[in-house]
Order: sequence, then structure tokens, then C-alpha cells
Amino acid sequence: MVLERKLVLDDNDLYCPVRATLALLGQKWVPHIIHELMNGKSRFNELAHNVGGCNSRTLRDRLKNLEQLDIVDRKIVAVMPPWVEYELTPKGHQLGEALISLEQWGEAYMRTPCI
Repeated sequence: MVLERKLVLDDNDLYCPVRATLALLGQKWVPHIIHELMNGKSRFNELAHNVGGCNSRTLRDRLKNLEQLDIVDRKIVAVMPPWVEYELTPKGHQLGEALISLEQWGEAYMRTPCI
């Protein structure tokens, strides 16, 4: 299972898409990965560099989960030496657009520190 059961079910054990989306975006590095891939295809090491601070194993696991959810597409380029490219699927682009909307909301309403 890609997301923990307890994170996607409401109090009545019914699937809740809002909780599932928040659980996905609440995973460390996922919003950063999606944001970086909004700029287009990226190789693993480029993505690791641009995301910054995420170790290779965590990045690999997050990309694998996003691929299982059909948010990221993984393509092996068969040239010498072969490499792997990642890019957002149409579903991933829609999620990226939703993140941009959240960013715009934050810029409009959260500019003043809340602490």
C-alpha cells in the first residue's frame, strides 16, 4: 500500500480523498519533487541536486510511490550509458497546478508570520 490506511480513512472507516491527498503531500519531499518536475523531465541525480537535502534512498522511495500512484512516469533511456528520466504524468501536472494554487494562497494570506 502506498499510503497508510489510517491516513486515508475518516472516523467511520470510509475512504476520504481529501485525507488521502493531504497524506500524500504530507510526506517529506513529495511537494518538492512535484515542484521540481513541473519544470520538465529530470534525471535522478539532477532531481536529487535540485530537491536538495533528500538522501538517495528516500528520493528513490518517494519516486517509486509517486510512480505507483501514476503521478510520475519513469523512463529508461537506452543509450550508452543508460539513464533514467522522471517526469510528471497529466495527473501529476494537475497536482502540481494545485500546489501552485496553494502557493498563491500562501503568498496572499500567509505573508505575515503566524508565530
